[in-house]
Formats: sequence, C-alpha cells, structure tokens
Amino acid sequence: MLMGSGVAVPGRAKGLLVATLVPCAAALVLVLSPTMARGASVDGGALNTPGERSHNVMVGWPDLMFTWEGLVKDKVSVGPRLRVQIWPLSLSVGVHMRFTLLEKGRVSLALLVRPVANVAGFGGSRAVYPLNYQWGRTRTFRPSFGPGVNAGLLATVDISPRFHVLLSLENPVAVWFWVSPVQWWIEWPIVISGGVEYEISYKASLIARLGGGPAIAFAGLNQLLGVNGHVSLGVQIRY
Repeated sequence: MLMGSGVAVPGRAKGLLVATLVPCAAALVLVLSPTMARGASVDGGALNTPGERSHNVMVGWPDLMFTWEGLVKDKVSVGPRLRVQIWPLSLSVGVHMRFTLLEKGRVSLALLVRPVANVAGFGGSRAVYPLNYQWGRTRTFRPSFGPGVNAGLLATVDISPRFHVLLSLENPVAVWFWVSPVQWWIEWPIVISGGVEYEISYKASLIARLGGGPAIAFAGLNQLLGVNGHVSLGVQIRY
C-alpha cells in the first residue's frame, strides 16, 4: 500500500520496482565514488594483487619483451625480464622491480629499477644519431657486451574498472664494450611513453604502448645527440 495514496500496489509490481531501483542505485554509486587504480601492466604504476603472478609479452619495434612477474607483495613486485632488440640485434636479461610510491584515488605511481646485462653482435644502441648513423652499431659481426640499469617512474590512471592509461619516464642507461678492437661507449636514452590497458577478463589484459625521446651517447670526449622510439602491443596473463 502506498501511504496517503489509497492505491494498492500488487506484490509482483513491487518486486519489479525494487529489482529495477537497486541495480540503478548501485551503478550510480560506482560511477560517482572514487576507485583505486587496478591496472596490472608491469609497465604501469599499479601492482597486481599480492601473491598473483603474471606472464607479460610485448611485440613491436624495435624490440620484443617477456616479463614474468613472479613475486608480488603489497608495495613491491619483482620478476625477470628478457628483451630482444630486432636491429641492431641485441639481448638484454634483467630483473624488473617496481616499488609503490603513491596510491591515491584513481592514480598509482611506482618507482622502476631494472638492472640488466646486455650482449650484442652488431652493436646495441637503442637510438639513432643523425650525425653518425653507425654510432654503436655495425653491419658486420662484432660482439659487444655490458651492464645497464633503467631507473624511472611508472604511473597508472584508472579511467574505468577495465580501462587504464599508462604513463612512464624511463632512463635505460647502458655501458657497452666492443670486443675486437676493444672500445667502449655509454648510451643514455630518455624514454617518455604512453599507453592503454584493457582488462578483457580478470585473468587477462590487452596492452598498447608507444613512446620515445632524446638520447645522449658518450665515448671519451666525444658526445652525440640522438633520438629513440618504440611501439608495441601485448598481453598479460595472470594466475
């Protein structure tokens, strides 16, 4: 009975009214209330649920990457990363570590630290140097190797429960040594990247990224300014 109206509402109609209003009210609360970033990409600032592992595959130019994030804690995630640069052909093996700096509303920010070991057969320069296109690379087989470290900031912005924006600033510095004749050089690319992540299910996400920036190369008293860039598509499988 509707109070004051004198009109009786059948039980079935009342049940239908409740069944309609409750989901609408719940949806309105979800839209209006702030949510924490849920993005799971290893190139973003938000971490997966503690204890959850993931396989991450990215395919693009100039590199292919695989990351197994095998250890996820409340504020830290760690896992090995393998990177293959298509040209000049090189291989990098490292440890991908993320440390949560900020989780506020829809934004998550993490510190990236990734020490690596590099080997190459034709030089391993990431960047192209207009004043010397052969800097750090060669058309004939000439082995090179060296250590490197990537330090940067990763961010995830939660646009919707399934759609996330990825932003990053990275500094993959590398020291290279030619084997014969013995020479060395240092490369410091500055990589600003943006991307998106779409969660197709709780267990899987599709990811797209692109970016680039300037690069500085050193060899003794010689320096060069170059440019670097990348584009990639990939997937994350969580378990």
